[in-house]
Amino acid sequence: MATVIFIKEGAQNPSVMHAVINYCKQERKTFDSNSKRRLVSGINCDGENSYCEFMATKKVYGKDNGIYFYHYAQSFSPTEKLTPEQAHEVSLEFAERAWPGHEVMVATHCDAEHIHSHFVVNSVGFESGMKLRQSPSTLRHLRKLSDEICVAHGLTVLDPYEGGGNRMSTREYRARMKGESWKQKLADDIDKAMEFSGSRDEFERAMSILGYRMTWTDERKYLTFHCPNGRSCRDKNLHDEKYLKNNIENELNQRALSDSSSELIQPTGWEDSRELYEQHLRERALAKEESQRIADSYSSTGNIISGGIGNLAGAVSRIIDDDSEDSEERRKRIEGQENGAAIGALIGAGVGLITGIANKKEAQPQEPDDEDEDDSQREEILREVFDEDEYDDDFYDDEDEGFIMSM
Repeated sequence: MATVIFIKEGAQNPSVMHAVINYCKQERKTFDSNSKRRLVSGINCDGENSYCEFMATKKVYGKDNGIYFYHYAQSFSPTEKLTPEQAHEVSLEFAERAWPGHEVMVATHCDAEHIHSHFVVNSVGFESGMKLRQSPSTLRHLRKLSDEICVAHGLTVLDPYEGGGNRMSTREYRARMKGESWKQKLADDIDKAMEFSGSRDEFERAMSILGYRMTWTDERKYLTFHCPNGRSCRDKNLHDEKYLKNNIENELNQRALSDSSSELIQPTGWEDSRELYEQHLRERALAKEESQRIADSYSSTGNIISGGIGNLAGAVSRIIDDDSEDSEERRKRIEGQENGAAIGALIGAGVGLITGIANKKEAQPQEPDDEDEDDSQREEILREVFDEDEYDDDFYDDEDEGFIMSM
């Protein structure tokens, strides 16, 4: 599964284009330890020398002004188990088909958990000299093409996405790469909440524990997340289709139907999260079984000790209370009394143990019903596991839909 985003640059000039190309080509990001090579290539150009070739093409046609380049990224899901080299090959095929007649620098970054490729596209065609024209529908076209290529390579895809929020400013993109984006923090917290949620109510409760509010109604097309930092963000502006209202609802519905057949399960983007959720359910069931086993063990031990002490007490009582005795019986009684101290110590230890167990049982809270127990356990786990990191207020949500490039 791959998603394509448009990275909006704040300025357009040779210096900015040079800086973006250099950023994409960084060796620490592009070096693949498996293939022992840098994953930097070019379509209709030499990837390593792409800046110079871009500028040469512009000067030949006298179009070294206006829009200099376009910047896109294609991100792959870790669930695909792609190697960096395989991802690079998919991206090369995508670039060749997406921008025919244009020079494209392709760089695949493999230094993060999510392998992703960058595309820097020369705005001027090297054969025709015509400038690349884009429209609000361009991103949807590119994503459809990416899906076709992914299917051909045996990768999964999501349902067609009609939203316009899969574009990202350079500032936000860099903030994400540095771990400073509040939107990325929101997305990470949604991921964590989904790991413990099997229904809409549980998801809303988990998000509430993390400090979020949600506007989630049947009448609204989008989910709106209200963050602890005071910002609000629609689902479509998180740059990943899995966060869309429809995909979250479908995933939670599938989790609620534990007996769903594989034929009925549709891709939602939450497959990894579903496995973690099911793992949490198994761990919770095992913990409950172990708790019951320990409780049964305490009960059994108490009965054994109680019975033993009763027998000992009866024997001692018979020895001490019998007054019709001859000298031999008296001798035996005295010996019994001398041994009584040791027996009494044993009785005292047994009584103390039983009392301790009884007190411990009395101190334990009343066993809640299954539903309340599940809810309290989920909230306790969420409170312990979830981070309480502060949010960065420097980056703002962008609510605009689509994008239009001026030539």
